Amino acid sequence: MICYLYPKPIFLLFSHDVPALLYYAQIPATVIALLFGFYIFWNGKHLLLNRLLFLIAILFSLWTFTTLIVWAGNDGGLMAFIWPFYSLILGFIAIFCIYFIYVFLEKKDVEFRLKIIFLTLLAPILILATTNFNISGFNITNCDAFDFEFLPFKIYGTSLGILAMVWILILLIKKYRTITSDFKKQIVLMGIGIELFIFSFFGMEFLATYLTKIGWLPNSGIELYGLFGMVIFMIYISILIVEFKTFNVKLLATQALTWGLIALVGSEFFFIQSDVNKILTAITLVISAGLGLFINRSVKKEIAQKEELAKLNINLEKLLKERESLVHLVTHKVKGSFTRMKLLFAGMLDGTFGEISEEIKKRAEQGLEFDNNGIQTVNLVLNVANMQNGTIKYDMQKIDFKDVVLQTINDKKIGIEAKGLKLETGINDSVCNVLGDTFWLKEAVSNLIENSIKYTKEGKIITELHEGGNGLVIFSIKDTGIGITEEDKKNLFTEGGRGKDSVKVNVDSTGYGLYTVKLIAEAHKGRVWVESEGAGKGSTFYIELPAIK
Repeated sequence: MICYLYPKPIFLLFSHDVPALLYYAQIPATVIALLFGFYIFWNGKHLLLNRLLFLIAILFSLWTFTTLIVWAGNDGGLMAFIWPFYSLILGFIAIFCIYFIYVFLEKKDVEFRLKIIFLTLLAPILILATTNFNISGFNITNCDAFDFEFLPFKIYGTSLGILAMVWILILLIKKYRTITSDFKKQIVLMGIGIELFIFSFFGMEFLATYLTKIGWLPNSGIELYGLFGMVIFMIYISILIVEFKTFNVKLLATQALTWGLIALVGSEFFFIQSDVNKILTAITLVISAGLGLFINRSVKKEIAQKEELAKLNINLEKLLKERESLVHLVTHKVKGSFTRMKLLFAGMLDGTFGEISEEIKKRAEQGLEFDNNGIQTVNLVLNVANMQNGTIKYDMQKIDFKDVVLQTINDKKIGIEAKGLKLETGINDSVCNVLGDTFWLKEAVSNLIENSIKYTKEGKIITELHEGGNGLVIFSIKDTGIGITEEDKKNLFTEGGRGKDSVKVNVDSTGYGLYTVKLIAEAHKGRVWVESEGAGKGSTFYIELPAIK
């Protein structure tokens, strides 16, 4: 059954009696879809996401290939055989696009229940594709079956694309609202790409079918413009590959893809005759080469950066482990030495080693004090290391922060009075409930009070505790000490950070005390800060914690 009014095509595909736009729309879109789909599949055969994208590319290419045969061919029997499968291919593309987005968003296969829903949506097409409910005849004169298409069936196939577009949009929006990571950008890029593809491909197919049926168009050539949606989709896929390594595509695959694309687009010059086609193909070749060069450079740069970053991360992890081991080794060894010396000095003072002179007793008391300071310093360093690596577990309970503050102040009264400082408290009887660990909050408050004692030669120390509004509890300690410059404020709450002149007042300053307070406050979802008018003008330290009822 040959349509003799039309010339016989070359290799089933090439004929001069077709629109110039046909090859320009069909061939590049098909080549791009197949190349991207194949190389993405090849670089991750085990990944369901890669397999689904390849399947969509194959279905799209099958649609374009068969369409090309119908446009260029004159074999009525072959075209009558191909025609019923168009709606079937369209339906599969729509459903697999939905399936693809589910896997992209959730990183796993869909539930069996959802697969049943997909199959149910495809069932009418699967069952009726080869019946008269789809195509009831063929026009040998015009060499087409447009007049024999059952419009509701045709519309159902293209409507699955509209359903897919709406369904995917809902999935993307729901996922976008529930995450806070960089995956949001991937969702936007993937969403724009696949929605533009579905909208252009199915939208133009729907218009071509409907407008041709009602006589507003002489043929369905408008559907060719919808094929460019696949090119746009693959451009967004390439951006995802470059920026986020989606689909696990490596540089080699990207280079092969680029050169293959350029070669295949360039091969069109061997069979096209029209000057318009030559110009359009040349433009496509230039754009493809430019896009390929950009992708290759971007991927190469991205891979180099990530490889360098991976090396740095490995080195950093190694250094952190070495540092952690060294900190624990030093602190345990030093702490052990201090503890043994403390026992010796304590034994001298309690008479374990017999009677000693007053001079030796005085020296033993100094040694014991030095040992206690040394142990306290070691504990500070060890605590900071444990807080940083998360080995300290806080026993978070509902407590009255006022009780913690008052108890700590009471413990420090002797030290304050021994230095001749005046202590003032501005703490009322109101309840200041917080969710916290009593031991560690006491450590934080104690550290701030100790600092005020050490860095205040004369004058007074004022402690206050009050509700700061907005559901906050604020503890403050103000002193008339050496004060803090703006430059020193930047370093105070950092690891090992301390004031430039702090060692002149406190030779045992380590810079770990205030850093510990900061870590404790942040672990309790609070913060710590300092205010001072400058050197010699005293300072006020604050701890702010969220209050609970």
